[in-house]
Amino acid sequence: MKRRFLFLMMAICSFVGANAALNRANNHLYAKDVTAKQGQTVEFALNMKNLTKEIINWKTTLANLPEGVTFVSAVAADRWSEEIVVTDLTLFSETETAVATGDGVVAKITLQVASTVAEGEYEIQLKDMVMTAADQTSIAQTESKTFKLTVEAGEVGVKGDLTGDGEVNAADIQALLNTIAAGETNADADLTGDGDVNAADIQALLNIIAAQ
Repeated sequence: MKRRFLFLMMAICSFVGANAALNRANNHLYAKDVTAKQGQTVEFALNMKNLTKEIINWKTTLANLPEGVTFVSAVAADRWSEEIVVTDLTLFSETETAVATGDGVVAKITLQVASTVAEGEYEIQLKDMVMTAADQTSIAQTESKTFKLTVEAGEVGVKGDLTGDGEVNAADIQALLNTIAAGETNADADLTGDGDVNAADIQALLNIIAAQ
């Protein structure tokens, strides 16, 4: 009798484990590889694969971001309409109406790639992933999902873009004022090409902005 009971318990545990593994395989978040240029932003899609469960909320954390790559924003897209809450790179969203089974984009995430990030391939992780199904089943991933960020050489710099964000705007005016206040001189800030960084460069920068 004891042996039969033990066998039955082992069979039940095996079934539960197999079912949990199947749920994880068929219901999870993932992202595809993406390419970015130095000094620019890049957007990638966060996808939800929920083939066997209707989902009411999900959570994951962005991890292993390369130095110089920073989070900018996350907005709901396509299959998801509710606001995405971000706290310390942890993304969370829920809805009162269960999302039907399927596979597709639930969020668009934007990252800023600094001009100082070296060219190459970087692996970013989606970890601590948990999804809750409409039947209250909790599906937690035991392993991180990863995708590749490929950084390529940036475009030729834009004159007046002192912050390196690819745009010439008020932020560059502040950067120029900081350079002048610090008594520094550099080629990027010397917009008039006279060897000095001064009020004439501020006017040159204002002219660049006005001409856009």
